[in-house]
Amino acid sequence: MVSEGKEQAIKHLSNADLAFIAVLLDVQGGLEDEQDKTKNVYKLTFENIQVIRGHLNQTDDGTHFKYLQSPKGLKFKIEDKDNEQNKQTASEDDEVKEPKEGKTYLAILTDPKHIIVLVEINPNDINEITQSARNKETATV
Repeated sequence: MVSEGKEQAIKHLSNADLAFIAVLLDVQGGLEDEQDKTKNVYKLTFENIQVIRGHLNQTDDGTHFKYLQSPKGLKFKIEDKDNEQNKQTASEDDEVKEPKEGKTYLAILTDPKHIIVLVEINPNDINEITQSARNKETATV
């Protein structure tokens, strides 16, 4: 699930080995079955990537990443449009935030192609978030 806000970004960044901040340019989504669980899977394209933790090789198509959405709230993607009961159930669940084009995100990665955490951030908070990343690096050296 996509998180939101500077506090969430700093919290997730504190444990990250590989992370960047960028503007989401394109979102392509669908469903994928993985070990008997259906998940929303996205192919995300970013621009203006600013690596703030680790090393990301941006020469080999380094703007496209895979992101699996938490299964919670999957009803929003697979509900029957004519079924009012499903719509009611889905609206009672926590709303699942999905990646949106044009928004700025902190992305935490497991490797150079797979995002595990996305945090939507305000572009005005980038300096504070990147400073927190530098503070952790100097504290652990």
